[in-house]
Amino acid sequence: MTFLNAILLGGIAAVGLPLIIHLFNRSKPKVVYWGAMHFLTQAVESNSRRLSIEQLILLLIRCAIPVLLALCMARPVFTKFASLLGMSQASIQIVLDDSYSMAAGGEGQTRFDEAREAASGLIDISGQGSDIAVMMGGGMPRELLPTPTFDPVRVNRLLAQSRPQLGVGEWPNALKGGLTGLSEMSQPVRDLIWISDFQKVNFERNPISALKNIGKLAEESPVQPRVVLFPISSGPAGNVAVTEINYSKLVIGAGQNLRIRATVKNFGDRSYAELRVFLRVNGEERGTTQIPLGANEERQVLFDHAFAKSGSHVIEIFVDADTLVSDNSRFASIPVWDRLPVLLVNGESSNQALKNETDYLELALRPFGSGRGMTNLIETKVVSPFQLSSTEVDGHRIVVLANVPRLSSDQVGLLTDYVKAGGGLLVFPGNRIQTDWYNKELAAVDGLLPLIYRDLKGQQSALGTKVARQQYSHPALDFFNNPDNGSLAEASIKIWFNCEIAPSSELYKGKVISQFETGEPFMAEKNFGQGKVIQCAVPCDADWSNLPMRAFYVPLMQRLIMYLASDVLPPRNLKPGQKLTAFFPVGMAGQSFNLETPAGEEVPLIAEGVGRYSVVEFMETWQSGTYILQQDAIEQVHFCVQPDPTESDLAPVTEDELNTIADHLNASVVRSVEEFEQLDRDRRFGREVWKTLLWLVLTLMFVELLFQQWVTRAK
Repeated sequence: MTFLNAILLGGIAAVGLPLIIHLFNRSKPKVVYWGAMHFLTQAVESNSRRLSIEQLILLLIRCAIPVLLALCMARPVFTKFASLLGMSQASIQIVLDDSYSMAAGGEGQTRFDEAREAASGLIDISGQGSDIAVMMGGGMPRELLPTPTFDPVRVNRLLAQSRPQLGVGEWPNALKGGLTGLSEMSQPVRDLIWISDFQKVNFERNPISALKNIGKLAEESPVQPRVVLFPISSGPAGNVAVTEINYSKLVIGAGQNLRIRATVKNFGDRSYAELRVFLRVNGEERGTTQIPLGANEERQVLFDHAFAKSGSHVIEIFVDADTLVSDNSRFASIPVWDRLPVLLVNGESSNQALKNETDYLELALRPFGSGRGMTNLIETKVVSPFQLSSTEVDGHRIVVLANVPRLSSDQVGLLTDYVKAGGGLLVFPGNRIQTDWYNKELAAVDGLLPLIYRDLKGQQSALGTKVARQQYSHPALDFFNNPDNGSLAEASIKIWFNCEIAPSSELYKGKVISQFETGEPFMAEKNFGQGKVIQCAVPCDADWSNLPMRAFYVPLMQRLIMYLASDVLPPRNLKPGQKLTAFFPVGMAGQSFNLETPAGEEVPLIAEGVGRYSVVEFMETWQSGTYILQQDAIEQVHFCVQPDPTESDLAPVTEDELNTIADHLNASVVRSVEEFEQLDRDRRFGREVWKTLLWLVLTLMFVELLFQQWVTRAK
């Protein structure tokens, strides 16, 4: 026990005042001789004994009052008082970083092992009756338990079963979730303990204002929590990772050569003279190479491969480098096609050669005739607008509308559902389209089309315009950044539609991907549901331009089609925690599917009917690697889950940066359970009790007054 105002303990000497007053005011009986006194002897002896006891009690009360008042003014602090009285309970919210960088480590222990041991140690020293909650902070923050618990054994058991996830350290959401959970807990003493490796990259991609906002939230909590940072630092900060896989084709056909480019990055100070890099296809090794990789260096490696048959395939680039296996490999799920079916809706028919609206487009998509020893990957079918139906649309990856005047409401609904479910739509105008109908039915707010058709520009006899020379970033057009592949600016455009971006919400907003020299859109794109739409301002035939006569026309049309088909939507290459989704024919609704996880576990799934399709979904995609969806009636479908490569940089924040983080959160920093225990003891068990003593003084004064009155009446 200590005293904040020890000098005032001298006031205890005031205990002598009641003693002095008592001694000076003692009753001095006067002796009177009376003949009948002997009859009262017994009563006098009895009353004297009672009066002595009453006077003694009154004296003790009066002595206690100045003693307790002096102690109160000296402000005593009992350092073990709370634990002795069973008052050491607290509400403890642990935010535990389980991002995949926590799987790094050395000497048989990962960072996550150390963090888990620290969390378990903190739980073990929590007082009996403390409520405990754990927020896992990697990827999508989530609670280890649905509600706080008073059972530390249960929490430790669940912690022992937990493993690092693939997500990045989402500390802003994790800390906000921790504060929200802490506000619903029961004890007046509340601790928010953040256990992490405190990677530098996680703080570089989040503004400093995020820390300040969280610190402000903590200060404004009804019961302000005490924030503690617990940095973990097992193992070296160096790491080698495969950070990216790219391949040369938007759509891959069976037998076609595919060039695979992988990026390998060294995040550490160690150099590698001969680092082996492997190509695996469907789990089998198909290529290997060796590269030198210097400290903090990034290099690219190339592999070539041709798939013998169509179907779903998985490529993997693997580097034999270090113990953080999550980023030693990078996977890609690649659908390989034996044919790519495209439905062409011809809006203007003719018996003359190259006078049908889709003739030039069909030639561009199928350039190889029979008997040349080469095959066309794209397979086209031409129908009239009246033939456009679900029977024709089903089974085609892309639908092209070429100078189609208008569609029925049923056909509009059909195309809307088709694109929402992942289909691709390519739209070309012409002299027959009804622009008012297009703008009202297809380009209305959040409609299918990205552009509104305004008035026609140019004329056949005029000079016209050209496509502006530009550096393309769009995957369908970046092919033309190389002058050897031709230039869209070579074409002469005589007549074109003046277009503008259609009104829509941010979710469905279109964007211009190429424009004319006049600044008006040449092509625009929009995402719609799971699919994509590309719209052009000129026809695909030679009526208004010489586009079909230019050498770039064939690769342009093929790349537009392949781009729309390349995003196998729903996607098969996923981020950790992203929903796995697959579409099948509506007739498969209610059927059972089996999903094999990267760990080899089998998860049964049921297809649900949604509109024109059956949908299979799975949410728990937190393991790195390949998920295989299979059923007797279908070929296997592969989904690959990859961690964010930014988490591969294991370097922690500096000591000064850590202190800055602590300052913004008004937090303390500890590096062991023992340090936290000492900090907690100083903060939680060092308690002033002067208020209690003051109440005790007031109570004794009231008791003394009542007791004095009672004694007086008794006399």
